[in-house]
Amino acid sequence: MKSSRDQLKKLRDKILHNWYLKLFSLVSAVVLWAVAYNIENPVTSTRFANVQVTFLNTEVLEDNGQVYTVLNNSDVVRTVTVSASRSIIDDISDSDIEVTADFSKMRLDGTVDLTFACSKYEGNVTFTASSTTLELDVEDKMERYLRLTADVTGTAADGYIISGSTIEQNQLSVSGPESIVSSIVTAKASVVLEDATENVVTYADIVLYDSEGNEVSQDRLTLGSSRVRVTVEVLKTNTVPLIFEVDVTPATGYLLSGELTASETMVTLAGKSGVVDAVTEIVISGEEYLVTNATEDVVFEIDVDDFLPTGVVRADSSGNGVITVTQPVEEIYESEITLAGSRITISNVPEGYIVELVEDSSVTVVVSGLQADVENVRTSDITAVVDVEAWMEDEGLISLVDGRTYLIPAEYTITAENVEIVSESDIEVMVTEEVEEE
Repeated sequence: MKSSRDQLKKLRDKILHNWYLKLFSLVSAVVLWAVAYNIENPVTSTRFANVQVTFLNTEVLEDNGQVYTVLNNSDVVRTVTVSASRSIIDDISDSDIEVTADFSKMRLDGTVDLTFACSKYEGNVTFTASSTTLELDVEDKMERYLRLTADVTGTAADGYIISGSTIEQNQLSVSGPESIVSSIVTAKASVVLEDATENVVTYADIVLYDSEGNEVSQDRLTLGSSRVRVTVEVLKTNTVPLIFEVDVTPATGYLLSGELTASETMVTLAGKSGVVDAVTEIVISGEEYLVTNATEDVVFEIDVDDFLPTGVVRADSSGNGVITVTQPVEEIYESEITLAGSRITISNVPEGYIVELVEDSSVTVVVSGLQADVENVRTSDITAVVDVEAWMEDEGLISLVDGRTYLIPAEYTITAENVEIVSESDIEVMVTEEVEEE
């Protein structure tokens, strides 16, 4: 027993002998190991560029009926510097760097602190970054339904027209920031044609416009559709004459004062090639275009569309297709004209007589017609012929009385067009028997 205690005492004395030297040696060994380790695996840094920020709990805004817009490109951190030991740094790639923004921790001014982490070595790395805050513009969310129309531009080939268009849907839902959505006035599906000769079916991009006609950016908006199916109708054209079967009869004392006139005498039609090419003319007719006892100009307002064959339309759809057709009617105009003796001829004088006009005699005739025509009549346009023998026969006379005057009717003629003689006078002549010379 005593021997065992002696042995323990000797072991303790041996361990505690120069203990401070032994402790110094242990500490020195640890320090030397640490120095050696840091020399072999020192702390170093590496830089990662353009790290995308991941958003967390965005439903917080959605549940409040709000939307956000990132300001100043703050959803991308330009540089992130990671510091760690070399063995860790060498094992980190850009996919290991996580930068998050928790929307549930957003401040009233719309900023959110960024959180940096390394998925592989959590707690063993430190971060410094060019920015540490996400900046947001938060506003109420708005949703509207807009009328969607087709906006067709460009041209059809010669001899063809763009007749119209149909769109697969006529409404479009748009949602996003209230300030943007409320500024939208129109939504159009844009189609551009070039020398089209047949119907065009295409999917067109939807473009939004404000009240001034400026395009509204869709970057912050959500559309029910971004493209829509549009069908553009392209038709062949054919220009044909209009034939007016109009019959106007003037009342007594009136005349048709001119030719029928129309605001349009030709019409350009459009339709499928085989249909429109078969049309050679458009005839305007009907009982409503038969007028009697007219005392003034007769005016018809004719809708050409009522007379177009099936499958054909007017190429010019901008107007209403109504043509004005006019038949002028004028009251008969009369005028008296004095006919000098030089315009009167005496013919068929019986043998043994001399028949002459009474000295300074003249006659008056009344002519009628349209005023413009009557006013152009001259005395040189009118002639009168006195047929003595024919008159004697009509009167049953076999001889004439020497020195007597007679009123004999004449045959009047007028060369002026569209004018007639409606009243004429008998011509006074003097009869003298011829005296035979001894």
